[in-house]
Amino acid sequence: MLYHQQRLPTIADLQVWAEHLAELGYTAVRTTALAGAAGLRMESAGFRPIQELVLLENTDPRQFARHHSRPSGATGQRSATSRLSVAQQAQASDIDVAAFTRDWALEPQAVAAVCTATPRHRARGAGSPLAAYAITGRDAQQGFLQRLAVAPSHQRAGLGHALVVDSLQWLARWRVQRVLVNTPTDNLAALALYEQLGFQQLPEHLRLYERSLA
Repeated sequence: MLYHQQRLPTIADLQVWAEHLAELGYTAVRTTALAGAAGLRMESAGFRPIQELVLLENTDPRQFARHHSRPSGATGQRSATSRLSVAQQAQASDIDVAAFTRDWALEPQAVAAVCTATPRHRARGAGSPLAAYAITGRDAQQGFLQRLAVAPSHQRAGLGHALVVDSLQWLARWRVQRVLVNTPTDNLAALALYEQLGFQQLPEHLRLYERSLA
């Protein structure tokens, strides 16, 4: 909602948006991950924090793409990734539901929206049938690991590792110098994976906010 905004929306702006969404039939609105002044503005407009996230960065994706080309899964075999097609977005949404529960999962149209949130993106899947997927965005020299989900029945098999490495390799080819990713503070498995692949936690946490439109 606030991507590439030149200024923070005013409380009046947020009220107009909320009224418009209510007219469309929505009962609640949820923000993307926000920090600092943006979060305070949301709280002033009646939004409440519902989840806290760790923000991590990788400032040398080329190094880690070169030296981490093998997963640490039990099989020790490299997991192949392939293009995630538009037709597979519904399957990706099902994986999201299994991995994060329906309250936090992306619907198929939301998966499509994530793909178009940045000027350039790469959507990849892993497993046959599809068991994991990742969406990576690029804007100039900055990259974003926007979504990573692995079906619970296929976790710890190297699929997440392979998808993150694939993302870093793609960003490295475009000479991206900084990659950002966030994950809930209690997602210890994801934090361990990201740190293994060169991401470091930043001191400021992010928050998701929600407001009822009733």
